[in-house]
Amino acid sequence: MFESLVNNFTTLTTFLFLGNIFRTKYLLKSSFKDRGRRIVLGFALGFFGVVHMYFTFPITDDVFADFRQLPILISVYLGGFTSGGIATLIISIYRMFFLQGVSQVSIFGGGINAIFTLIIALLFIQHRKLSFKRWLAALSLSILATDIAFYFTLEGDSSTEAIVIFSMIVALGGIFTYSMLQYLQKSGDSLRILREAAHRDFLTGLYNARAFEVLMQQKIDSFHRYQIPFTLLMVDIDHFKKVNDTYGHAAGDAVLSQLADLLRDTFRPGDEIARKGGEEFVIIVDNCDKEKIVHIAERLRHNVESEPFLLPQGLVLHLTISAGSATYPDIDEEQLLNMADRALYRAKKSGRNQVWRA
Repeated sequence: MFESLVNNFTTLTTFLFLGNIFRTKYLLKSSFKDRGRRIVLGFALGFFGVVHMYFTFPITDDVFADFRQLPILISVYLGGFTSGGIATLIISIYRMFFLQGVSQVSIFGGGINAIFTLIIALLFIQHRKLSFKRWLAALSLSILATDIAFYFTLEGDSSTEAIVIFSMIVALGGIFTYSMLQYLQKSGDSLRILREAAHRDFLTGLYNARAFEVLMQQKIDSFHRYQIPFTLLMVDIDHFKKVNDTYGHAAGDAVLSQLADLLRDTFRPGDEIARKGGEEFVIIVDNCDKEKIVHIAERLRHNVESEPFLLPQGLVLHLTISAGSATYPDIDEEQLLNMADRALYRAKKSGRNQVWRA
């Protein structure tokens, strides 16, 4: 029995780790929509439940059990009803018709028990929101459903012994699974934070130059799929060097941080904003042609001109910006950044506080 339990826990651990790698590296980054991802998760966890049926552990001389309830609980946690329903269907059908044939034991222990586990999971485990109390409640009721199935399908004293041993082992496996899920979630969150920090400018919190290059390529790829134009808008603070020279670099940092906030307020959530370097910013304005950008850029110019910038010394400055734009696909992707930069240069050479279009 000990060897069988080790095999079950090893299989459980391996699947959770490898499954999490596949999910985060490939499934979440795939072109599948959310419903498609949930369907894939359901099939994967259904297969996981089938595998567990072959890694049984002996409870008594005549009774064997496995961890097939756990994939159902996991599927509901990760993918809600869609994933849970598919996993339950696969597990119950395989148990009733393919493992040992149709019998009273396969119907109670496979089909009905799996459906009860699904219903319990849907009632207690919210999609991607999980507490230990909710998980323990779902696990306990799932074990109880199996205990009832044992009671009606087993005879004599073996049913009591099987119920006690099974409940203890599956409870241990369920708590272990919860700990693994929590560990993997926290590890994933930490990794996402580190990746996000690597793509953010430390001062303004906007995307940095490296992230901007990735976002640009993604936007170009998106255009080839959906034919939605976008415009690159480059922005530079006029006479910013004088701010640093006159009031110090702390004042310059305060100006950059406040301008970043103003940019976030001016543009829509779908527009990507980055600090390209120094006092220069770049915005990828989504679903924007060369006509729309004129009004959008002018609104930004006016907002900056009207904004009071508060310095650490308590002084208030009024600043202006110059901007240049280039629209894709009107301008080839190899020339897009260069043409926006040229338009910005022309705006500054023409007296600043202006917006020019390539």
